[in-house]
Amino acid sequence: MPAPTVRPEDLLRETMEEYDVDEAALGLAAETDEEAELALLRRFLFAPPERQLTSGERHGLRLDRVNRQLAALFTMFSGRPVRIGHSDPACTDNETIYLPKAMPAPESPDDLLVFRAAGLVQLGFSRFGLLDERHVLGELYRDWVLRSAFHLLAARYVLRRWVEQWPGLREDLARVPYLEKAGTLRVNLTEVPRDGLPPAFIPLYDGLTVCLNWRTPGPEGDPAREAIQAVDRIGERGAVPVLLGQAQRLRETFRRLRLGPPPLPFFVGILRPEWILADLARDFVAENEWKKGNKPLRQLLDAVARRGPVADAPPAPDAPRQGLRARLFAKLSGPPAPANNAPAYGKLRDEAQEASREVRYGAAQWSAGADPAALTSDTPEKPSEDGGKSWDEWDDAAGVYQLDATRVFTPEAPTGPLGTYERIVEANATQIKQIRRRFAALRVEERWVGGQPDGPEVDLNRAILALTDVAGGQSPDERIFRRYIRAKQSVAILTMVDLSGSTQGHVIHLEQTSIVLFAEGLRTLGFPHAFYGFGNTHPQDCQLWRLKGFDEGYGEPVHKRMANLRPNGATRMGAFIRHAAWLLDQRAESRRILMVVSDGKPEDRGDYRGRKGIRDTAMAVAEARRLGVHVYCVSLDAEAGASRYLTEIFGAGRFLELDDPDQLPARLPEVFRELVH
Repeated sequence: MPAPTVRPEDLLRETMEEYDVDEAALGLAAETDEEAELALLRRFLFAPPERQLTSGERHGLRLDRVNRQLAALFTMFSGRPVRIGHSDPACTDNETIYLPKAMPAPESPDDLLVFRAAGLVQLGFSRFGLLDERHVLGELYRDWVLRSAFHLLAARYVLRRWVEQWPGLREDLARVPYLEKAGTLRVNLTEVPRDGLPPAFIPLYDGLTVCLNWRTPGPEGDPAREAIQAVDRIGERGAVPVLLGQAQRLRETFRRLRLGPPPLPFFVGILRPEWILADLARDFVAENEWKKGNKPLRQLLDAVARRGPVADAPPAPDAPRQGLRARLFAKLSGPPAPANNAPAYGKLRDEAQEASREVRYGAAQWSAGADPAALTSDTPEKPSEDGGKSWDEWDDAAGVYQLDATRVFTPEAPTGPLGTYERIVEANATQIKQIRRRFAALRVEERWVGGQPDGPEVDLNRAILALTDVAGGQSPDERIFRRYIRAKQSVAILTMVDLSGSTQGHVIHLEQTSIVLFAEGLRTLGFPHAFYGFGNTHPQDCQLWRLKGFDEGYGEPVHKRMANLRPNGATRMGAFIRHAAWLLDQRAESRRILMVVSDGKPEDRGDYRGRKGIRDTAMAVAEARRLGVHVYCVSLDAEAGASRYLTEIFGAGRFLELDDPDQLPARLPEVFRELVH
């Protein structure tokens, strides 16, 4: 006779009956094999993608998850609005608190406490006036050992002051030294062991970090212990002289003992005096000195200044159009103007500088073989207020997002001669007229709407359902009519044009003509629309040049930017699509369209070529669609098999592959009509 079979579920049931326990109360209700399998797979199927630092390291709590909470907390403590940026180690420029992008791995509940403590240390440096005196910052900048000693003493002073002002912080700040992450000792970004520190350093870490293997500090009279005692006696005033004096004393002691700078605990960050000492106005003038032209032109401008203002005589009606340099010399040869004619002199000076830029840039482009019609007269510069926006990047090989791997800036595009836009419009006048006529029909949306209580026609589908309800003894739905409506469409479109280096030559001219024709058609519609060009020189320097913003009207500045495109850089397309989708997500229109015009696959230096670039761009398109943004691509890539990667990125039917790039000016407006119609 075979032995009885004992099943696990029977043993479980008998145990529950013996102890009178309800399975459902414990969440142990029976489930099928399929349900159990789904429960195991659920975290893999539906969990958010994992993110990691750009270096590939795992990380703990991310700053972007708690930055708003921290900003509100620091604002309450300081009594003024506090901005938070990211930098590793933590630091401040007396205006913004910079914290690491993420805590070191693994993630733990104490990560937020470490963020708070690191922010309070940096906020205290500013709040208690430790970084206000420039001569002190100058001394700290010149001596690394002095800076580290001052920093350790100042951190101790700041933490004591916070506890005195906000006693509720005492318990949290007392826990920080016992956290492994907070107490990690570093010299810049390099970790150093806490065991075996020189005895002269050990008293400086009292209250900042702990380690059971430290040797016993020196006896009374030790300079570091005396410095700590002096700091603990500081009141609300006179902190900076005491801190600097004690730090200088320690500096001499460390020099005598042949010791370098003491390492700093992770949560106290680092001092960056150079950030506060920097004269931004002076640096801006120095960076833009080249715009005044070469030495002969600067001498000419000086001569104009010594001679005094000149009259701004109007040109003769029948005089031929002159270049800027010719007009400049014509003005110089004219009669002197009255002493109060300052605006005329300012205008002359601006024209002289513009002439210099046009001549210098034109000569460079002419020597490179560029078309003279494409020469422009200005060089772009990154606006000082444009700090850019960071975006994660998808690493398909590792299956994770790389945290803040790219940074996108949106400066104004460089300008050029106004005549370029006018020539394009004149050369394509017939085609523009046809585009405007076709676009005029798109102003309103025309369609049949069913399920109406009354209307000119019967909605057959709903009428059949109503008869079925009557036959079944149910009350029918009386909304069995339909009517034809004409409603104004709610559409916003952003067109993003590839300005990478591969577009130089014929392609850039085609793109230039295309967006001018497209813009002339969109002006007829009145839909909110914007034009941007994209290209990057580095993952952290992705330039999304603004040709025309949503809130900009058409005029001379926009015309100069749209008709004078310049190729530059690579095609890190994923970052640009994420940023453009973010711009569209801020629009209130019900239908938001992102149209991408590119001449090739996503590419950049390093591992972004090939598979990673394609998969990152495909992920960016998927993210845009989750925001409700419709992404469509017009590709000029004539390479065989281009449709394969285009399908992978944008999806079937969501791109147009032009074998002949010359078709772009005519097809771009047609694609938009199909998307809106």
